[in-house]
Amino acid sequence: MGRTRMAPHCTLSQVGWKPPPAGWRKLNVDGAANGSQCIAGAGGVLRDADSSWIGGFVSSLGLCSATMSELWSIYHGLKLAWKLGCRTLIVESDSQLTIQLVNNRMDPLHPYAAPLAAIRLKNAQDWIVNLVHVYREGNRVADWLSKHSLVYPYGMHELETPPNELLSLLQDDLRGTTFARSIVSPTTHP
Repeated sequence: MGRTRMAPHCTLSQVGWKPPPAGWRKLNVDGAANGSQCIAGAGGVLRDADSSWIGGFVSSLGLCSATMSELWSIYHGLKLAWKLGCRTLIVESDSQLTIQLVNNRMDPLHPYAAPLAAIRLKNAQDWIVNLVHVYREGNRVADWLSKHSLVYPYGMHELETPPNELLSLLQDDLRGTTFARSIVSPTTHP
């Protein structure tokens, strides 16, 4: 009997940010690491079903890896969402690796054990949190905030209102602007 093999198949799709369903909030997060200066940061934005800004954050993390910055972005975003009263939350990250790390059991000696434990403690609070992957085109605001965090002093900084430089990206999301992306998916061949 022959083996079935998977071959990649590319589909051109339109990708953009989508608001959460009524009654939910959406938190988009991202991490950034500047390899030349060895500094990292995180950023995120919390919006409602009307695409309205509820809150945002930037966090200058100091020295850490890109994956570590992605994990800390989830933690800081959860912390902010809880503080702002969100109890039904969709968290979107463009890092599939980070989502896998959060969703899988981890050895307590794993290099990412500290942020993973902090995230799990936040997730255990009395709320519903769904962590999902989104392509970078649907995460542009969080991507901008994470890169912008690198100019801030060390620590977490809450943003009650969006920076003026971010308004055009927020308007794109409000209008439902999409971007073409070639998405690779496996297809089965006998």
